[in-house]
Amino acid sequence: MSKFSKKTRKMSQNSRAALIRLTTTAMMVALAFVFARWLGFPQNGDFRIEISFLPIAVLAMLYGPIWSATAYGLADFIGALLYTGVNPFIMICKIIYGLALGLFFYKKEKIGLVRNILFFVVGGFIIDVLMMMPIWVFMFGNTWSQAFYFRMIGYAINTPVRIIVLAVADKYLFPALRKHLLKENHNNAKHENG
Repeated sequence: MSKFSKKTRKMSQNSRAALIRLTTTAMMVALAFVFARWLGFPQNGDFRIEISFLPIAVLAMLYGPIWSATAYGLADFIGALLYTGVNPFIMICKIIYGLALGLFFYKKEKIGLVRNILFFVVGGFIIDVLMMMPIWVFMFGNTWSQAFYFRMIGYAINTPVRIIVLAVADKYLFPALRKHLLKENHNNAKHENG
């Protein structure tokens, strides 16, 4: 086989992998949007129960912190643009949340309950409560105690929900994704070797 055909085949494999990554990311952004804006409840008020983190956790596990941060920021931007108006400070918190998911879960064979709990208890508190409180004070006119109260309600409700949802996904969804990815990687290697 000539050098040209090997190089062309390698470029084709890279293009295919990039297309799969972009398509997967677009699907996860769409799912995060739906989980937050249509399936989250209540849709108004100071807190919302929602699982928009789950598609972002999938990206974090598959592609790492940059992809998951970008996707969470994009999902929040689209949702805010269509429904509430864009708040760049909330979007920054979503980007940081996606980044943290990627740092905690990237390339983990199994997330495990300890890592799951640690992330949502500590990381969730830092991002959902401490980083969001100033937004509630300076942009929405709450006092610090009101902001803490509202953010803690959301945190107290969402944290166990997120831990349970991610534990179930880690047990049933993520192994299927890993199996599919291993199959896809095997097929790519098979085509590459000719």
